Amino acid sequence: MLSRAGAQAQALPAGDVTYVAGPSATVVIVQAGDRPDGSAVQNLEELTLHEPFPEGTEARLASSELPLLGFVRLPQGYMPLGELRLAVSHHRPGDMAEDSPFPYRLPGKLSFCRLHIVDRLPFAVLDRARPTPQHPLASLDWLRFLPHDPVAASREFVAGWYADIPPGADAPADLDRPLPEPLLAFYRAAAGREEVYGLYNQIFSADELEDEDDGLVQFGAENQGVFVMLLDPTEVDPRVQYSGLHAEHEREPLSAFLLQFLLSEASYSSPFGGFATVTAEQAQRLTEPLHQVPLQPIRWPGDPTRHYVAPGLVVATATSPDGSVEVYAGSRTGRRSDRCAIQASPGNGSTASQHHSVTGQEAARRQQNGRRPSTTCGTSQQWGRVPRCKKAPDDSRAVHRTRVHTEAVGLRRVVSLDA
Repeated sequence: MLSRAGAQAQALPAGDVTYVAGPSATVVIVQAGDRPDGSAVQNLEELTLHEPFPEGTEARLASSELPLLGFVRLPQGYMPLGELRLAVSHHRPGDMAEDSPFPYRLPGKLSFCRLHIVDRLPFAVLDRARPTPQHPLASLDWLRFLPHDPVAASREFVAGWYADIPPGADAPADLDRPLPEPLLAFYRAAAGREEVYGLYNQIFSADELEDEDDGLVQFGAENQGVFVMLLDPTEVDPRVQYSGLHAEHEREPLSAFLLQFLLSEASYSSPFGGFATVTAEQAQRLTEPLHQVPLQPIRWPGDPTRHYVAPGLVVATATSPDGSVEVYAGSRTGRRSDRCAIQASPGNGSTASQHHSVTGQEAARRQQNGRRPSTTCGTSQQWGRVPRCKKAPDDSRAVHRTRVHTEAVGLRRVVSLDA
């Protein structure tokens, strides 16, 4: 493998990475592993490198004169990644520029770079380069409670889907306000699990609820404050009302809506997932092997939005006014048996993306920036600080960050459930 760099090549070790500088090529060797904040293969088309960078490697990474080749170090040897190209680089602040009428800082040492993998990796290669922890798949036992007892279904879903997060004892005790039992049950299920309140859109905790002048209570909001969710606290199982959405209220009452909220969050805020905009026929093909959740459709991110499940997998299909369907798929494990595989097939004009994001434990380490995906009803993949309706962002929430690859492709295989 070192021979690819040429005769008398020099190996420069730097933590999880070894740089090999030779007359024929520059070789980047990275240790296999799942390191969202470190030097590692991050997805099918991306390799990230963090400091330290040995002397001379910065120029080598940016140069187009010699090939830049990637390898992954495995216990059995080295696995090739193919040709790499520099996509993004960040530098530490350098010294102030001298003899300039406008003060500015010169770029300092290289601190980070992202390399593009020219030939997209097969999933089999990605699984070896970025092995992920294996966990039991969440079961579908909660479905037996539907449609007659959505509160019990929500409780069982949270216990199974978030089994990797220990429950806590921080459920609300004596509240100074009357609240419907479905919302109190949601709080009890969410105790100790901040993710349950939503990493994308949000259900407010008991101390975040807001009273409206007409007696309604604001109990949740879309992530940019486009719409808010309201309920009548005097009703046993109230209708979910909206302010700012195209519809005035939900089809299902609060008890079932809270389960739909959980499923929606699972589909697009989970550590592993995928997204695609497809035709209605393609969406039907995708959902055929799945179990449809027996509830009326929710009204966002598209109206109607339906939910489908398999062990360890939640899929949401949101129909757009033009008839296209946005598909969101999420899982809390990286196992092949529940991975959503949205792959390319030329010619039919759908748009697909695949993403792998951090685990809940990794997300908790990234709270300091208080950043979440900033979207309008799930149609954009931009990043920004999320404005809460009438409230400042709560940086104590766990943060969901996603590494996304997007391309205009057709849909060939929409879900892979093979072991």
